[in-house]
Amino acid sequence: MKKAIAALLAFTMLVPLAACSKESRYSLNNIKLNENETSWSVPDEKYKSVLESYGGGKCTGTMVVATDEDVVFLYCEDGVEKDGTTRVSQDTVFDIASCSKTFTAVCILQLMEKGKLNISDTLDKYFPEYEAGKGITINNLLHMNSGIPDYLNNPDPFWNISGEDAANRKISDILQDRTTDEDLLKAMYQAPLSFEPGTQYEYSNTNYRLLAFIIENISGMKYCDYVKKNIFDKCGMKNTTSMATGDMTYVPQDFEEQVQYGFSDKDGYPACPNNSRGDGGIHSNLTDMLAFDRALFTGKLLNQSSMEILFTEENGYCCGLVKGQNSYSHTGSSISCSANNKAIESEEFGHIYIIKLEHSGMVAQSDEDNPMAGTNYTKGVFENGVYINEYAELKVKIPGNLQPIPEADLVNIQNESVMNITDTRDKKREAATVYEACFWAGGTSINICFMNSKLGVTDDPDYTAEDYMADHINHIATINADDGVKVTCSEPETVTVGGHECLRTHAVYEYQGAKVAEAYYYVRKLDDDLFLEFDIGGNTEMSAEEFEGLFE
Repeated sequence: MKKAIAALLAFTMLVPLAACSKESRYSLNNIKLNENETSWSVPDEKYKSVLESYGGGKCTGTMVVATDEDVVFLYCEDGVEKDGTTRVSQDTVFDIASCSKTFTAVCILQLMEKGKLNISDTLDKYFPEYEAGKGITINNLLHMNSGIPDYLNNPDPFWNISGEDAANRKISDILQDRTTDEDLLKAMYQAPLSFEPGTQYEYSNTNYRLLAFIIENISGMKYCDYVKKNIFDKCGMKNTTSMATGDMTYVPQDFEEQVQYGFSDKDGYPACPNNSRGDGGIHSNLTDMLAFDRALFTGKLLNQSSMEILFTEENGYCCGLVKGQNSYSHTGSSISCSANNKAIESEEFGHIYIIKLEHSGMVAQSDEDNPMAGTNYTKGVFENGVYINEYAELKVKIPGNLQPIPEADLVNIQNESVMNITDTRDKKREAATVYEACFWAGGTSINICFMNSKLGVTDDPDYTAEDYMADHINHIATINADDGVKVTCSEPETVTVGGHECLRTHAVYEYQGAKVAEAYYYVRKLDDDLFLEFDIGGNTEMSAEEFEGLFE
C-alpha cells in the first residue's frame, strides 16, 4: 500500500472580487443541468474553437472549461452527492489535494508584498533548531528544490524507519492526525537531505507543510483562517474550506482498503485536518475554483512583481504551479479524489481555464503495488551512465546531461496519472505499468517502462505490439487535446534497436499550428505477458538514428 499512497498536496478589498464586475449570463451560477443532462455548451459562436479544442470531455465527477468572462463547457456526471438526493453539480465539494499548494504559494507572496518576509530568508530564522535550515531558503521550498525528503510519499528517510509495514503504520498515523507538528519538526531536524539545496528538483510535500508553518508564524493566525481571509473571502469562494472535515459532498468509491489500512475515515473521506495543511487539505468546487483562477491569473491577488516570481520555473517547478506550453497547472490526488487545475494563456480570450474535480477510488492493490506480478520482469540498474535491464536485453548509454528522476517521484507521477485517467481501458493499462526509469534535463527526457498485459488488457489475450502502439497513439492524442495540443504520429514502422526489432512512431506536438515538441516512441513485446516501451522526447534535437545509436 506504500506506493498506493504515493501518489499520496482597503475597504473595497473587503468586498469579494466576484462582486466587483457584472456577472456574465454564461456563469456557473446561471447554468443548471436538468435530470436528463450531464453537460452544457455555450451557444455563442465566438467560442467554437474553444469548444472544439477543450469541450466535450467526460470525467468521474465535474469539469468546467471557461474564459476570463464566460463558461464555455460544463460536465457533471450522472450521480448524486453523499446525501443521496442532491445531483452532482458545479457546487459539489471535493478535496483538491495538492492543488492546494498554489494557494499556499500565493499566501507566501502576499506576505512578501507586505514586507513580512523575504523569499531569500533561510529556514533557521523560523526553525532555529534546524541546522540544515541555514542553507535552505523559502524560495527553495516554493520551488521544490530544498532537498528535504517527503514526509508522506517517502517516509523511510524522513521518519528514520524501514520497511513497508513501518511505512504504512506511519502513513496511517499521519492521515489520522496521530502525529503532531512537533513530531514532524523533530523528525525533519534529524533527516538527511536528499541533495544540496537548489541543485535539483524533487517533489516533496514537506516543503509546503513548512510554508504553512511559516505563514502561521508570521501572521499569528491558523493557516485555515489566514487563507480564508486573504484568498477565499476576497475571491467570493463561499463553499471552500481548509483544515475542515465533514464538508465534502462527493461520494468516495472503492475505499474499503483505505479504511482497512487506516488511511481514511470509515466513509472513505480524508481524516487529517491538522496534518493536511499547506501541502493539501483545501476542499472546494468548480464554482469557487474558477473564481480563484480568474482572480489569480488576472492579477487581483498579487502584484506584477509577485506574479513574475509565481511563474518563475526552477528545475521544472514554479511556485505551486507547473509550467506547460502556454499554460500553468497543478494536479492533486488524495485518498479518494483527484483534481486538475489549469490556466492556458490565450491571445483571443486572455485565459482559458480547465478544471476537473473527481472521485477516484484506488486501483486494486495487486495492480498498483506489484504491476509486474506473474511476469518474468526484473528491475534494471543504472550505473556509470549506463542503464541495463537484463531480462529485456536492454543496454543504453544515457547522455551525461540527463539526470535520473528519483524512484519516489516516478511512483508519484504514475499514481497521479492513474488517478487522472478516466477511460477504463487506459486506466487499467497505466495501473499495470512500471515506470522503470526516466532521465531528464532542460525539457528533454528518456523514459523506459514495462506493461503487464495480463493486468492491463485482460479482455484481449492476443494483444500485440501493434495493438499497444495503436492504443498509445490514441492515448497521447486524447490527453494532450485538453491542452489544445494536436499530436500527429507517423505510421508505425519496424526498426532494429540494440539488436531487437521494435515498432517506432514519430510524434509531433503542435500548439496553434506551431511545433512545440516531438518524440520517438518504441514498443517491443518481450513475452506473452510483458511489453517494453521506451522513448525520447520534448525539446530534443536528437534524431531517431542518434537515439538508437545509444543502445548496445
